[in-house]
Order: sequence, then C-alpha cells, then structure tokens
Amino acid sequence: MEKPKGFGKTLFSYACGAFGHDVFYAALSSYLIMFITSQLFNPGQTGISEATSEKMIAIVTTMLFVLRFVELIIDPMIGGVVDNTRSRWGKFKPWILFGGTIGSVCIVLLFTDLGGLSTSNPLLYIILFIVIFAVLDIVYSFKDIAFWGMIPALATNSAQRESVGVFARIASTLGQSIVAFSIVPVVIYFSKNHTQSATVIGDKQGWLVFAILVAVVSLIGGIITVIGAKEQSSALRQTTEKTSILKVFKAIGHNDQLLWLAVSYGLFALGYVICSSFLLYYFTYIFGDATSFAIIGTLNLALGFVAVALFPVLSRLFKGRKNLFFVGIIVMVIGLIIFGLAGKNLPIILTGYVLFFFPYPILFVCVLLMLTDSVEYGQLKTGTRSEGTTLCVRPLLDKLAGAISNGVVGFTAIWVAMTNNATAQSVATAPGNVMKFKIIMFGIPIILFILSVIVFMKKVKLTEKFHDEVLDKLCTKLGVTKNEISS
Repeated sequence: MEKPKGFGKTLFSYACGAFGHDVFYAALSSYLIMFITSQLFNPGQTGISEATSEKMIAIVTTMLFVLRFVELIIDPMIGGVVDNTRSRWGKFKPWILFGGTIGSVCIVLLFTDLGGLSTSNPLLYIILFIVIFAVLDIVYSFKDIAFWGMIPALATNSAQRESVGVFARIASTLGQSIVAFSIVPVVIYFSKNHTQSATVIGDKQGWLVFAILVAVVSLIGGIITVIGAKEQSSALRQTTEKTSILKVFKAIGHNDQLLWLAVSYGLFALGYVICSSFLLYYFTYIFGDATSFAIIGTLNLALGFVAVALFPVLSRLFKGRKNLFFVGIIVMVIGLIIFGLAGKNLPIILTGYVLFFFPYPILFVCVLLMLTDSVEYGQLKTGTRSEGTTLCVRPLLDKLAGAISNGVVGFTAIWVAMTNNATAQSVATAPGNVMKFKIIMFGIPIILFILSVIVFMKKVKLTEKFHDEVLDKLCTKLGVTKNEISS
C-alpha cells in the first residue's frame, strides 16, 4: 500500500518528539528518586540528622507513590478529553504542547529544594512538592496520552504503523540512552565541587542543571512534533461523536484484547522499571564506581539502535510479534540471572545487562503496535473509535509501574542503607543487605516477566493476521475499501 504524502517528514518529526519525551520520562521515573534519596536531605549538605533525613525521604517517597496511584484513576478520563478535543491543530497536538510546556517547568522545580524549604520548613516543602508533582503528573498524562495516541492517526495499516513504531522507538531509546550516558558526568561537571568521589554523585546545583537540560530538550522535541507530524484523513476516523465518561470505560472494558495486553504489559513494565531504577544504585553501592554507569548509556545507545532496526527482520524470523515477545522475555530472564550473579565482575555484569536490555526495545514495539491495532478491534466491537482512550492504557501502565517502582526503590534504599553518604564499602559490611537488594532488583523482575509471558501467550490473539481480518470486517461494515481507510 502506498505511503501517504509527507510520511517521511511525519516520521522524522514524530521521532524527535519521542526522543524528547523519553529524555523527560527517564529523568522523572528513574533519576528523581536518586536525587531525593542521595541529595535532597543529605545530612552532610543540609546539617539535619540522619534520622530526620530518612524520615523525610520516606515521606516524599510515600507521596510520590500515593500521588501517582491517585492520578491513575483519571487517566482514562484524560484519554476521553483528548478524544473529544476539536481544534485546527487536531485533537493531539494542543495537549502535546500544553503538557510539554507546563511539565518542563515543573520538573525543574522538583529537582530543587525549593529555596531551602526541604530543611528550613519541611511541612511547607511537602505541601508544595505535592502540588507541583500533582500538576506535573496530570499535564504529563495529557502529553503522554496525546503523543502515543497519535500513532493510529499517523498510519492505518500494520506496515506503516510498524515504520512509525520503529522510528519512534529508535528515537526514544536514544533519548533514554543519552540520559543514562550523560547524567553522572553532567551532574558532576555542573556541581560546585567537580572532584566528588565516585560514591557521591555531585550536588544540588549539578542536579538542577541536569533537570533544566531535560526540560529544554523535551519541550523542543514536542514542538517539532506539533509542527511537522501530519495526521492521516481516513474513513475510519471520520466521526463527530463525542466520547462520554461512560463510553470511555466501555471502550476499555469491552475490548478484551486491550485488557489482556494491559495485564501482560503491566507486569512486564513493572519488572523492567524496577530493575532499571536500581542500576545506578548497583554501580554506586555494589560495584563501587558510579562513573562506570556511563557504560550503560553507551550500551543502551548501541543496542537500542540495533534492536529496533532489526525489529522487522526478527518479527518475520519468529513469524510474528507474539512469538518474538516470548523469545525476548526468555532472553531477558537469562540476562537478569547472569547479572544477579556477577558481583563486581564488570564483563559479566555487562554480559547480563546486554541480554537484559537488548530485547526491551523490541518488546516495547511489539506491545505498542498491538495496542495500536486494538483501536480498530475496539471500534469493531463497540462501534466507537477511541484512539486517545485506548492508547492511554500503556502510559497509564508505565506510570503505575513508575509509581510502584519509586516506592520500591525509595524504601529499599532505606532498608538496605543506600541513602545519603553511604558508600560501597559501608554497604559491603552488611552482606545481608546486599542479598536483600539483589532479591528486589533481580528476583522480583524475573517473577514478573514470567507471569507476563504466560498471560501474553495464553490470552493475546491480536496478531498481524488477526488485525488484517478486523480491518476487512470494518471496511465491510462501513462500506469502504482498504485504500479509502488509509488515504
């Protein structure tokens, strides 16, 4: 099927947005908690007691956890708002611009002590932190749902969607990789004391500059998407029907493939985010050299490009996305086992990490494309096309995984004494704590991955062939041809 005019420009513009979006996501989901547990209430820098420091870390961690859970309830309604948006820019772009602008301001504020309030007036700091994080979480949801919800509007058939998904995932992997590669050197370089030890990562000034860079990159990426990405005009999308709250939940609840994909992806995402969020802790407190964490960023960059570029080939080799997902999970589990047994042996650590990370971008694209295909499946079942509502499920699950992960990481850091001025030497004196850390970092994700693949293989049937059959039925129902739905 011929690609629509300007499709190349759309791919580039959307990829730029994906790059900035995942730079923001990586900073928020993986490194904000590191800033909180190592810098925000550090007794050596603030003068507060260790007990007070741990108490404040626990409070902020709990607030992060609770706020993200509460916000999950309104995500489907945000998807409905996006679906109901009518503007000269379409229904997605206004929210990408709005969410990107407000979110960039908020993330910078979160990577500060709000003018010293975290120690001079902890109660006021907690109140302001709650307000700022709640605002950020809501506007980020609008942007996240609108951004990923664009995919079915940019391409209709599976081949074109694969192109969009592959380009977007390459760019988002590049964004996450650059954050992992640059965070330690950037934070240390812009800190007041450039000669910090490998076990203490910079100071508050360095983290603030890091947050500002994240905000700027994310905003610019969103603007490029708004200007350059072109939505397709398709017979499937020609509807003026408004999405009510009841229809929002009907669109989700009556779409069994969406629900099973959600269960499987939710387990997978949680396992991945838990392990990934502990990586910097591992290099800081187990391996003993935080600067070596930059190697992870380099690997992510190289592996991400190769993995996503190979996606079409691997999908054909394993006869579809479903089989590819199964093989990928098995490889990730093997990687975690090797990583967990590596100790301080860097070559073995990296071998395990390569096996853990390489399949991740591929599996993300598998799920992303299958969730996108579930838009038409839901339209066939319910008679209503709900792009924003359907595609809000994956961002919702990512935030749920991030919320749980933040709680797990924050409380584990306190539990195993990996906060503030802890070092690899101090952690090594308590082997029991090291074992607890490894059980959480490696054992729990392995269990979650196994549960994810069981659900996926038993319940998910939305293969490429199945989606093609769904499109045939929709065309018959609407009285149009396949060429008319991708014009």
